Amino acid sequence: MCGHWSPLLKVSEVISSIRQVSKSALKADAKPKQEADDAFYNSQKFEVLYCGKVTVLQKKAAVTLIDDCIDKFRLHEVERKRLRLPGGRRGSTEGACVEFLMGGGGEPISSALNESIEYTEGPGGEDMTGGGGEINLISPESKTVVLEKNFKDISSCCQGVKRSDHFGFIGRDKCESGPSQYVCYVFQCASESLVDEVMLTLKQAFTTAAALQSNQTQVQICEACPMHDLHKLCERIEGLYPPRAKLAIQKYLSQLSDNEQAEIFERRLKPGSDQEENELVVLHLRQLCGTKQKSHLHIGEVPNDSGTVHFLNVLPVDLCVSDHYGSRELLPLSPCGTGSGLDPLGRPLPPAGSSLSGERPKRTGADYRALWKTAIHQQILLLRMEKENQRLEASRDELHIRKMKLNYQEVGQCSTETLALWDRKLTAPGRTTLAQNKEELHGALCQGVPKSRRGEVWLLLSHQYRLRHRLPQRQQALDVSYQDLLKQLTAQQHSILVDLGRTFPTHQYFSAQLGAGQLSLYNLLKAYSLLDTEVGYCQGISFVAGVLLLHMSEEQAFDMLKFLMYDLGIRQQFRPDMVSLQVQMYQLSRLLHDYHRDLYNHLEEHEIGPSLYAAPWFLTLFASQFPLNFVSRVFDFVFVEGTGVIFKVALCLLSSREGEIVECDSFESIVDYLKTTLPALSQTQMEETIAKVTEMDISKQLHAYEVEYHVLQDEMLEAGPLPDDSDRLDKLEKTNVQLKKQNMDLLEKLQVEKRIQTLETSVENFLSRESKMKHMIRSLEQDRAAHQKTIERMRSCVPPDALTDVEMTQFKTGPNGKAKTAAKKP
Repeated sequence: MCGHWSPLLKVSEVISSIRQVSKSALKADAKPKQEADDAFYNSQKFEVLYCGKVTVLQKKAAVTLIDDCIDKFRLHEVERKRLRLPGGRRGSTEGACVEFLMGGGGEPISSALNESIEYTEGPGGEDMTGGGGEINLISPESKTVVLEKNFKDISSCCQGVKRSDHFGFIGRDKCESGPSQYVCYVFQCASESLVDEVMLTLKQAFTTAAALQSNQTQVQICEACPMHDLHKLCERIEGLYPPRAKLAIQKYLSQLSDNEQAEIFERRLKPGSDQEENELVVLHLRQLCGTKQKSHLHIGEVPNDSGTVHFLNVLPVDLCVSDHYGSRELLPLSPCGTGSGLDPLGRPLPPAGSSLSGERPKRTGADYRALWKTAIHQQILLLRMEKENQRLEASRDELHIRKMKLNYQEVGQCSTETLALWDRKLTAPGRTTLAQNKEELHGALCQGVPKSRRGEVWLLLSHQYRLRHRLPQRQQALDVSYQDLLKQLTAQQHSILVDLGRTFPTHQYFSAQLGAGQLSLYNLLKAYSLLDTEVGYCQGISFVAGVLLLHMSEEQAFDMLKFLMYDLGIRQQFRPDMVSLQVQMYQLSRLLHDYHRDLYNHLEEHEIGPSLYAAPWFLTLFASQFPLNFVSRVFDFVFVEGTGVIFKVALCLLSSREGEIVECDSFESIVDYLKTTLPALSQTQMEETIAKVTEMDISKQLHAYEVEYHVLQDEMLEAGPLPDDSDRLDKLEKTNVQLKKQNMDLLEKLQVEKRIQTLETSVENFLSRESKMKHMIRSLEQDRAAHQKTIERMRSCVPPDALTDVEMTQFKTGPNGKAKTAAKKP
């Protein structure tokens, strides 16, 4: 008895099963991806200056190789300057590729590059691919990886002798035509000690990678497998829009034979959209590749009829997603999709009665000129379309990044009148040269600021502040451009690189390790550390810079960071003596004493000073602990009122939770509440706090408290320590130093213990999952045995003559314990 099934039903069921398998595979791959992210996060990172590269004959570096390379680079630069002609014109050899002879082998050397880039090194055993680690060269300017070398492609590393702040490594460079060659990449560090650290890190990484490589088994992949080609196609089209995926499938189909293409097109139905058509074609390709795989011999494999090779093919979850483009602009995947009078390329077909074996008509010169003209016009059109597509993609990426940056809910919705008011102020002529009414600006801030234009508002407020308050020349920042600062090396690179992962770790823009967000933040912090050598880099500046980067470009954020640090005087609290921060802590304590005596007494009773909980508020402008939308509103008022806003916000936060803080009856519970519970503000609490801040004025009190602090300090200095107490003070200072050291040791041990606890929890989870999987396997084996018994009973009930019309499926178990399906007809 035979029947016919609907192909559409079969296709929908198969597509659904493919997606389920892909989802399971993606879940299984989540753990390796997480491990790779952790390995990248724990990798060693260094900032270097890329000097250039040299082609060498031997894979072992000579002792003086780095010094010789630097001499050649400098000679080449002198030669370029000498060939420069007067009037800005250049000689005929300017810009040409100049070659140098290295090591007697006559190997060419490339021209030196003057670009500041970042160098990262993944430790062996953490970020390994194919048995080795990697060295990645990342450019913070272009936000891309400009060089990527595997440990197995690196033969040796060396350090300069005379120029000990330079180092390099020799690696194998693959050429498109010809054999591979060895190339020495030369770099410069900020100091000799940093080069020593880089060389030691490379040595340890190579040793670890070699040890792990010896313990791993090499996995060989046959590149000629049909299923492997199909898997690479699925990886290429995964996540693409349906029209683009369709083009990729067309390119793959063109590589098949005529018979295989005909087989695909004959089995194709008329789909309703590009996505359905792509899914149908990939389904047919999977069946075709599966058939070819059965008779495929791997590279280097001897034919063997008794052997069986199993392949796991995982297709993407969604072959395509919906798109706004129409499908009529693309060629159909099947020739049947075109009109009856056109070929697959849209050209008119010859008449049915015409003979194809006749002579081709002769073309005249005018015909060829017309063909050339058409081809040129088409090429120009294609180039224009490609440029337009690149521009649209860049615009789309920029919009996506901007949306990612501003992914927070505003505190209070801006009305239409407020939006119109800001639009007038941001487009008013002379807004950067003419002072506007300060009260009017403050009133507009109280009504709200649209987050899409918050960066422009901050720029406007900074210009207005500078028009009213001119800093003395000696207090202004150095007049150095942002781009010039990026070309230099900073001695603060380790501190900056460590804090990149700690700055807004949950924000999507900064979460990617050495992604666009972290690299922009690195550029900004590096430039400021070079500009302000007295402050350099301190913890806390990264959060302020991060908030600025989320609302404007790098150069604008750098200008606003200079405004906050110099014009508003925030840099005073980051100076080595930190006197300004001590004054601020005293002022906050006096405010609590005068306006919230019960809260002040409760905190003093448990010996909790403002420095324990409020220091991060002042150093990061609340950005390290509070929600981003609340921090953005605080920044709005900081640009107008200065650091006095921080006191008002802190006082409002503490007074609104005074009852809950007083209920905490221990030192630990109070500190925990102030650091974790207090920052978790709801939308209503944020709006109430900002409303109170706009109505509060404590400028006179702050000034009085500052004068009071300095008077007390002067009295203490004039009195001085008593003679009898000098020895006791020395002992207390020594004890204080020892206690600080013990505190740091205990803190390190605590961090290690937390890490151990996390790992133990992970092990327990894995063991629990393993036991659950074993239980599931036993249940499935029992079900399988029951099904086999049922099949045997059913077969015994079927008459022998009816077995010829029934196709039975037997389940066989291979030597590896996996089930194989074999279909046969008796």
